Amino acid sequence: MKAIIMAGGEGTRLRPLTCNIPKPMMPIMDKPVMQYAIELLKENGINDIGVTLQYLPDEIINYFGDGREFGVNIRYFIEETPLGTAGSVKNAEGFLDDTFIVISGDALTDIDLSKAIAYHKKNNAISTLVLKEVAVPLEFGVVVTDNDGRVTGFLEKPSWSEVFSDKVNTGIYILEPEIFSYFEKNQKFDFSNDLFPILLNEKKPMFGYVAEGYWCDIGNIEQYIRCHFDILKGLVKVNIKGEKYKDGIWTGENCQISKNALICSPVYIGSGTKIYDGAEIGPYTIMGKNNIVSNHATIKRSIIFDNCYIGDNSQVRGAVLCKKVQLEPRVSVFEEATIGDDTLIREKAIIKPNIKVWPNKLIEASTVVKSNVIWGGKFSKALFGKRGISGEVNVDITPEFVSKLGAAYGSLLKSDSKVAIACSNDGAAQMFKYSLATGLLSMGIEVLDLHRMPRPAVRQATLFFGVQGSIHVYIDNEDSQKVNIVFIDENGLDIDKGIERKIENSFIREDFRRVKTDSFKQINHIYNSIEYYIRQLINELGVKNIRKQKYKIVLSVKSPMILNIIQDIFQELKVSVKLYDEFNNILGLRKEVIESSSNLGIRIDDECDRATFIDEKGNIIKDEAYDATNALVMLKTTNISTLVAPVTASSTMQEIASMCGCKFVRTKTSQKFILDNYLKHENRITRREVVSSYLMTLDAISVTMLTINFMAASNLALSTILEQIPKYYTAREEIKCPWNLKGKVMRNLIEENHSKSVDLIEGVKLNFNDGWALVLPDADEPLCRVYAESKNSDELKKLTNQLLKRIEAITLE
Repeated sequence: MKAIIMAGGEGTRLRPLTCNIPKPMMPIMDKPVMQYAIELLKENGINDIGVTLQYLPDEIINYFGDGREFGVNIRYFIEETPLGTAGSVKNAEGFLDDTFIVISGDALTDIDLSKAIAYHKKNNAISTLVLKEVAVPLEFGVVVTDNDGRVTGFLEKPSWSEVFSDKVNTGIYILEPEIFSYFEKNQKFDFSNDLFPILLNEKKPMFGYVAEGYWCDIGNIEQYIRCHFDILKGLVKVNIKGEKYKDGIWTGENCQISKNALICSPVYIGSGTKIYDGAEIGPYTIMGKNNIVSNHATIKRSIIFDNCYIGDNSQVRGAVLCKKVQLEPRVSVFEEATIGDDTLIREKAIIKPNIKVWPNKLIEASTVVKSNVIWGGKFSKALFGKRGISGEVNVDITPEFVSKLGAAYGSLLKSDSKVAIACSNDGAAQMFKYSLATGLLSMGIEVLDLHRMPRPAVRQATLFFGVQGSIHVYIDNEDSQKVNIVFIDENGLDIDKGIERKIENSFIREDFRRVKTDSFKQINHIYNSIEYYIRQLINELGVKNIRKQKYKIVLSVKSPMILNIIQDIFQELKVSVKLYDEFNNILGLRKEVIESSSNLGIRIDDECDRATFIDEKGNIIKDEAYDATNALVMLKTTNISTLVAPVTASSTMQEIASMCGCKFVRTKTSQKFILDNYLKHENRITRREVVSSYLMTLDAISVTMLTINFMAASNLALSTILEQIPKYYTAREEIKCPWNLKGKVMRNLIEENHSKSVDLIEGVKLNFNDGWALVLPDADEPLCRVYAESKNSDELKKLTNQLLKRIEAITLE
């Protein structure tokens, strides 16, 4: 059986609590209310769940994902405009192929759904409404049933004169797919006001099942507070997130509660919360994650969301504080006051009872607030692009911005985490690096300063020092006024889109835990990190073999930092180096290699992630040829027995894998997917060895040295090695494509397909007898990228032109 959770509500009556989050994400005991609905469905054996969304849908999608983390399968159905309860469920009609249950994502209940489903099937009903008896039904839809349970009438939110039953509609329905025949898609249609009256009029079998158990619709702030208290009283059968600290006191992980603090049950204290000496947490207090309650502060009968700071001697009485609310010392917040996200209340200010303060406010010191505070704005900006976070120095990217960015990242990590930072050889990059350190330290994160390093070396250092992440800051080599900030995960790879979104959300909301001075760590300076990197790389090489060859190299590198590293390595390897200063003149470098009878020419870009080689005959090896050389050298010089290539890679890669007797796997283009596939298929060697081997393929210095190492070990010139690699003709183009037409382009290409086969690993890849073409929508710009390959140059040109014309035609239809 499948279920639909209706989660499109804005929760206007709950504002300012719901200004920045949808109603189903309202926290109850440190879990979104919708999570309780998912847990209830799962307990009743329902694992396939659709979720209808409308208001702030990304908040829900980002938290619940595909549902695997919660033991269920979740699909999402987003309505562009409000369609009513039934209209929103109509979007999921294709998903709902049998009897299904509809439940609200913003109500708390422990009703036994299995009994309601059995009742529905017993009566062969088209619709069963789950009802609850309540003493005061004025805020609900009242339902009347006959002695057999058949629905005979209903009325939405009656006055007392209209109350003709105490059975109210809980918003939980068991339905048959037949109900979709009564209304059209994209039609605004409601269950209670539209569908059920039709079924009643047509005398369809519609029943009401009166349920036992707890049910509370968090329609307003009073009801929201009450359901917390009911959980603490034990009136609701739900899973409380945390462990019992004492009778009636629940705590999450990593809470620090002073022995000199007074905790009076019942109380819930979320993970990572710190309570200092003399603080008093009174009965019916609920706190979320990462809060700080300072010395002699008191909280009673109140709900505190995440990352709040309660200053010394402040008092909170019967109030609700949303995320990141900061109370300076001696602030008072009284009964039924509600304080929105990101609000700072200065010392000795007083918030009177029943006052609502909207998000992002500043209440000045000693102010007495007697009326609602509603003015204000909201910051929103997409931070990440193709090169991490980029912008103009001291215009888009300022030290204050970067410090906040460091805090946003640090707030996502555990308190005992370590983060490495490094920068390019520029004063501005160094300034921003230390701004990042400030933000990280403010979150209690220990910082390792690797000083000045190229990014590929930072990747290796991340693995070597075992940090939880790294950040590299560098000035763009094409624009000296532009800075780029790249975040690296614990494996040394660029962080994935999911982590980018989390950092972005944390930055926008300033969703930071607050850390007091006793939790601050320090900056550990690693002055010899480059030496570690060089030594680690040299240990991978057959130094004696290379020295015997007495290689002559022509080297072209603009970055003094990269040049010094390479020269240090070549000096130890006894490789003769001639520098070529005209970095952008590749033909001049080629001429120098030939005229000096050198074994190899090397040009390494400033970001150090790619290189161009020139063999002793003057052949230029770049782009696909460089990738092929990189792959061959890796398979020949490491213990890796699988070659994983992105969908954009040449078929040469598959042939190289076959030549080396290795498995070949294609995957998505992101570094994470590539590494995940290596780890999946490489069982004979350690995880660390797999990760390190892959990181070396992302490092132009490592690829250069391993290529020379392979030349020496096989006693072959580079041109002879390259003769083993099959040749293909390749093309890369881009074509404008509006954002709203990208999906149409992809669908039409699949439907009109005349190729031998289609791959949908990422984008649409059309396979032909002697070539292929891939169309990949760009994530950052309104365009599609087209990759094509063939053994015949004329066929390649024909294939590419036809595909570009077809995409253009689709966008103009």
